[in-house]
Amino acid sequence: MADCSLSQISVNRAALYHWFSMAFFAPPTVSDIVDMCDGKAQHLLQALAATQDTGLGVAAMFEVLTTDTPAMVASTLGTAYGRLFLGVGAYEVAPPYRSVYSSAGGLLCQQATAEMERVLRQHRLRLQDKVKEPSDHLSIQLEVMAQLALRFAEVAEDPASNLIHLQQEQADFLAGQLLCWLPAFAQRVIEVDDQGFYAGLASVLLRVLEQDLAYLDETLQE
Repeated sequence: MADCSLSQISVNRAALYHWFSMAFFAPPTVSDIVDMCDGKAQHLLQALAATQDTGLGVAAMFEVLTTDTPAMVASTLGTAYGRLFLGVGAYEVAPPYRSVYSSAGGLLCQQATAEMERVLRQHRLRLQDKVKEPSDHLSIQLEVMAQLALRFAEVAEDPASNLIHLQQEQADFLAGQLLCWLPAFAQRVIEVDDQGFYAGLASVLLRVLEQDLAYLDETLQE
């Protein structure tokens, strides 16, 4: 990162958050599978594999991605996504909502949802009409991080900008809205995912977010 500008680093971070957001928002299409096996997403996964403590998670993902044709893998992961995150069938689930892991009864649309709606208003962000999920869905939170990183990138080279405030916003959101429940979610996915792709994806996401928070904290201390 030392050779990149602050703006480019933030653009790269935003792209990574957006990729993770899409990965948990819907199951991969056939073209997504091809991209992860032999495209830009493959290069992304290879770069993630070189990151500390993420190699096993990426390897688990590739093991599933290369077991069959892209069409068959997409079908397999579509079924896995439905079982794990949508509760399709009588299978154990790993709901991708903060409320489930932070409320006493493990219910949807609790205080965490209300907090997230307040955060969206605070940052002048709104969900697209096609998004029907509660605002504390993992994908929505990851996309908020992507937008905050992009906002920083837009003004990173402007000496008049309050960069510390914008970096602090990202660190606060990452710690207070994501990493407060992501470890429990990742552990749950690992426990119930019998395919291994989403277990690998969740473990990689957790490690990447932990490292990103460390990066933000370091920049704030400079």
